[in-house]
Amino acid sequence: QDTVAKNRRSIVQRRKFMAEAEKKEEPKVGEKRKDETGTEESKRLKPTPPDSAVVRKQVEYYLSDENLKYDKFFHEKIAENKDGWLDLTLILQCNKMKTMRATKDDVVAALKESKIEINEDNTSLRRPGNAALPKLEARPTHQKKNSFHAHDGGVVTMFKSVPEEQQWAQVKAAVQEKLPPKVSLWHVGQVNDKHECAMVCAPFDGDMTFFETLSIELGGSTLKCEVCYGDVLQKALKEMPKHIRDKRERESRKRQKERNRPIKLGTCHFNNVAMLRGRVKEILNSRSDGEQLKPDGSDFKLIKSLLEFHPSPDKSKGLVGIKVARSSHGDSRCFYMIREDGTEEDFSAKKCLDAVEQNPPYVQPEEKTGDKKPQAKAAGAKKEEPKGAKEKPEEEKAETEEEKKEEAKEEKEEEKKEEKKEEKEEEKKEEKKEEAPEAK
Repeated sequence: QDTVAKNRRSIVQRRKFMAEAEKKEEPKVGEKRKDETGTEESKRLKPTPPDSAVVRKQVEYYLSDENLKYDKFFHEKIAENKDGWLDLTLILQCNKMKTMRATKDDVVAALKESKIEINEDNTSLRRPGNAALPKLEARPTHQKKNSFHAHDGGVVTMFKSVPEEQQWAQVKAAVQEKLPPKVSLWHVGQVNDKHECAMVCAPFDGDMTFFETLSIELGGSTLKCEVCYGDVLQKALKEMPKHIRDKRERESRKRQKERNRPIKLGTCHFNNVAMLRGRVKEILNSRSDGEQLKPDGSDFKLIKSLLEFHPSPDKSKGLVGIKVARSSHGDSRCFYMIREDGTEEDFSAKKCLDAVEQNPPYVQPEEKTGDKKPQAKAAGAKKEEPKGAKEKPEEEKAETEEEKKEEAKEEKEEEKKEEKKEEKEEEKKEEKKEEAPEAK
């Protein structure tokens, strides 16, 4: 009985406590609602309005020839209107405008100093003077992250829209004619139902630029070569024989060893490009927003020399200083260059680093210049040098010959396996034929 009474008391106390808590949560009539921290909604911090210069620059880019020659959506929307007007709500729906939290009023205010035209209702925009639209082109396919060295072991390419009468042999012959001497195609796949033909070539210097600009004449039509990336690359590799995939992996490992050499950028030396990326990241994270790099410091010289690798060559023209600040396109941080006239412009360090990775500035070995030694020692050194020089190429030749022998053995073993499979299949077919009359 005592325990039952205690339980009833605890239940009554809980109910009272819950009722008091609900009364506290319900705001009284005329009282402003408060959030979890206890601050009123009206007193909360409102988001800072976007920079009008950044909004103007972004909207001008959307309506520029540089964007409209690739932007099919905006191109069609402007072409549909006789007077060339574009609805402002379509621009506000773009991701970059959403990240800036730009509103209709922000865009109208930002375009007061721009040549972009706005209608009377402030609902549509138009190019300056209703300029003619550029010709619509296919957007170039950019390389994805970690795809710079995807074709080190051999470039995998594809030809699309192959004429129906043409087969893989004709495609191979047309490509082989344009290849450099002593360069061969390792494998050419069959033309599939989608009229596509994939192939892989042995690696050589400048192979990527060669295949990116390659086009062949086949069956009265010109076919442009496309380098495979992502899912298309993986699918093409799966359809290739195993010994071709193994050979390609061996070649890629060789190139990786050759590429893992020290580089020099400005006055700084790095063991490889990955070390350079880490150093640039350290410089970016160690500075506070708005902090400038010291012109006499090594960090300033490093970033300045890195900026020379930017895709646009005149990017560093009139450079006086460099600072670290928040990016205008998001929450990330980036480098800003300060010019002589006081203007500031952000630049992408990633683009510069990608350009360095494609063409690394390797450290060239310097000739040792020391004190002159006696003639007898110098003569002895001269005699010893050619011996070592001869030994190195002989070792390299032996390694290459061993690798070639291993590759030849693997190819022969795989060919034998394929022949055995074919023989077994033929034997099974013959056995079935012999069993058929017996069953009858």
